[in-house]
Amino acid sequence: MSTGRRSVLLSVLLFCFAVAPLDVGSATEKELDEIQYVRDELGEIDHLVGAVDNIRDWNRDGLNTRIDSRTLRVVTRLNRLARRLLTDPQTDEGIKGTVQGLLDDALALSIQRERLLEARAAEERAKVPKFENSAQADIARVFIDDLTQIRKDYLDLVVQQVEIRKAAGIETESLLQVARERISVVMEYLAGQVTLDAMSLGELRAQLAEEPLDEDLHDAFGLVQAKQRRNLHHLDIAVGLAERVGLPVAEQQGLLVRERGEVGIELLRSDVFQTLWIDQFNALQQSVVRNGPDFLFRFLLFFLILLISWGLARLIRALVHKVVRHSRFGLSILVRDTLTVLSGVAVLVAGAVVALATIGVSLGPIFAGIGVIGILVGLAVQDSLSNLAAGMMILITRPFDVDDHIQVAGANGTVKRMNWLATTIMTFDNQMLVVPNRRIWGDTITNFTATHVRRVDVKVNFAYAEDSDRVHRVLMDVLEQHPDVLEKPEPQVHMVGMEDSAVAMVAKPWVRTEHYWSTLWDLNRDIKKRFDVEGIEIPFPQRVVTLLSPDGTAREILRPDKDAGNIESG
Repeated sequence: MSTGRRSVLLSVLLFCFAVAPLDVGSATEKELDEIQYVRDELGEIDHLVGAVDNIRDWNRDGLNTRIDSRTLRVVTRLNRLARRLLTDPQTDEGIKGTVQGLLDDALALSIQRERLLEARAAEERAKVPKFENSAQADIARVFIDDLTQIRKDYLDLVVQQVEIRKAAGIETESLLQVARERISVVMEYLAGQVTLDAMSLGELRAQLAEEPLDEDLHDAFGLVQAKQRRNLHHLDIAVGLAERVGLPVAEQQGLLVRERGEVGIELLRSDVFQTLWIDQFNALQQSVVRNGPDFLFRFLLFFLILLISWGLARLIRALVHKVVRHSRFGLSILVRDTLTVLSGVAVLVAGAVVALATIGVSLGPIFAGIGVIGILVGLAVQDSLSNLAAGMMILITRPFDVDDHIQVAGANGTVKRMNWLATTIMTFDNQMLVVPNRRIWGDTITNFTATHVRRVDVKVNFAYAEDSDRVHRVLMDVLEQHPDVLEKPEPQVHMVGMEDSAVAMVAKPWVRTEHYWSTLWDLNRDIKKRFDVEGIEIPFPQRVVTLLSPDGTAREILRPDKDAGNIESG
């Protein structure tokens, strides 16, 4: 049907609605005004459509742009109004009929404009190769992109009408078929363009590998890349429209993933993921058929590279282990082990990448699959990831290391092993505790062996009757005689308090950290022995007990406070 005949038909339909009385039914005044506005706008647009053929060529694009702008705006408003009125059971049937008639007119206009845009874009694409001036070609490409965008906007309005009619219980099969036909054409065209762009980029890459300094090749490569990005963007939108009308899009989504090289939510769909792997397998199969002997050689080379990578990884691990073990940077054991493992893994991964490249395997789908698996695994091991993050913080801050004596998360002992997820602590009563790193990082960490020197505090009590200066000298003498007590810092003895039955002093010698416990035990023993020799009394709590005899007389005795809080009476 020609443009003129479509315009005549549209004019007849609009005239019929204009002369027909508008049944107000249950519509509000605002909604009636909106319906009238849509009627008037469609009439104005029809007038402009009829005037297009009567103006000069250089003015026609401007008028068409104005028509498209007004059409998109008014049909969008109509769709919103129709969605509200047609799905409301309170709306009068007369109003519903009027709105549905406007929808039919808007639908016919949208499809007409989309087809005109298709023809106009084809005209412009035919002109591009004829342009000698690159600027003219660039302007034409931008104009084609604009036309393509407007086409998709019209198709989006058509899809909206399908959804509105379906929600209102109106038959949509014929309209759905039209929408699928138009969207499928656009989607397939864009998919073909993206594929052609990919082929062109492949050829340009091969030429650039031979002539890396050719500026013309670099310019051409950049132009094709920009063109592919635009086509990928348009294809992405078209795929979204196709999904809304129930068209199969797995192949097109696979193309998007493959050419963009990005991992998206679409990879979680089994059909898209399967399409990617099937394409990769077919490409590999075709390569084998075309290049049998060459492929056999590449296959052998593949295994040879893997074998060399494995041997090289072992060698690198040994060298890194030797270097980090004797490093002057004071690396923790966890850091040393991590660097050793990562060095080997890095060599293996690099070898695997080179090996796969030799047999022509594209790494994009593989990395995409690994990304999907990583997402699923990440969701399943959230606690482990929090432990991993805590392990990284422990690695960075280094609050402790293997063989350190620490107290954390209710555990007190020596660190035996550390990894990214947990820390193993051996208690002093020979219990093995495996503590998750997130519990360690979220708690206060006490590292008793963080420094080489540690102070020992030994508290002693003596009777009030004793000479405090003499007790002070005896304690200093005991400290000076112990072989593990350091001269610097100097040991100190202080009187710290006067308690109920004794005077309290604290001996504070400094020792090497590894001698802490043995020195503490020795000093307690030596001070007791020396106090016994010197006759220094170590008092204990006493209490006065009054015994009452049967005749009423009382007698007081002193006895040790063996049962604190109990008073014996007789």
